[in-house]
Amino acid sequence: MEKTAIVTDSNSGISQEKAEKYGVYVLPMPFYIDDELYLEGQTITHDEFFRKQKGGSMIYTSQPNPYDVTQLWEHVLETYEELLYIPMSSSLSSSYETAAAVSRQYQDRVIVADLGRISVTQKYAVLEARRMALQGLCASEICRRLEAVKDECIIYLTVDNLKYLKQSGRISASAAVVGSMLNIKPLLYLQSGKIEAAQKARGDRAVRKKMMEAVSRDITERFHADGIEDFYLASAASIAADEAKKLKETFEDYFKVRCSMSSIPLSIATHLGYGTYGLALIRKIKN
Repeated sequence: MEKTAIVTDSNSGISQEKAEKYGVYVLPMPFYIDDELYLEGQTITHDEFFRKQKGGSMIYTSQPNPYDVTQLWEHVLETYEELLYIPMSSSLSSSYETAAAVSRQYQDRVIVADLGRISVTQKYAVLEARRMALQGLCASEICRRLEAVKDECIIYLTVDNLKYLKQSGRISASAAVVGSMLNIKPLLYLQSGKIEAAQKARGDRAVRKKMMEAVSRDITERFHADGIEDFYLASAASIAADEAKKLKETFEDYFKVRCSMSSIPLSIATHLGYGTYGLALIRKIKN
């Protein structure tokens, strides 16, 4: 029996195929489209999702059923002595509280970490956890090390259509109308599970420039680091593949380092819409 398994949810952006490659386990997040239940990565593709969203379907998210959570955990515990579960931030969903409550029946075999992360920042926490597990660290020690750097990351993002932010209550209806008329692009940032407004810009090129400048400043001013070499640079987007490739190249040309590119998880895209993209700075964990 192996020692420590790493389990997460699909809000990490890790697909079932990539989960097998990385040696981790992923719980698919549920959401409803016109009152029909879907599971990310299992019963709907990204193309189908955005086609329905653009067509005006009513889409809303839900937290995983506790039964589905425990079914996955028990499957994993048939092979591993213990597991570390890394769900999306408790500030953005109640799924953490549910998992933490359910974990008590497993005594010390299940540890649930609240790292305040989502999407690519959650993904890299999972990958770091897997790396430490392979080194022989136990779940509690891995959790302790991840919690020590939980706030050492940030995501900047912008959206193409303000109506989804309006529907989720992030901006007012009047602000959405004015912003759309004037081609105003909001630059938002997410840290410690909270979304805040950073700046505004007119047009995509301008907001992309502000995004890169903000990340560049954060290296020294927010995180007090020597350089970008201390971080992972990661992007996520819900745009066409050729546009995502160009976006990745733009970021790499600007920062002179590799930038990963992922799809935005569908549970997140529900609130942001097609055309959203973001750039994340994630502190590396030193051995």
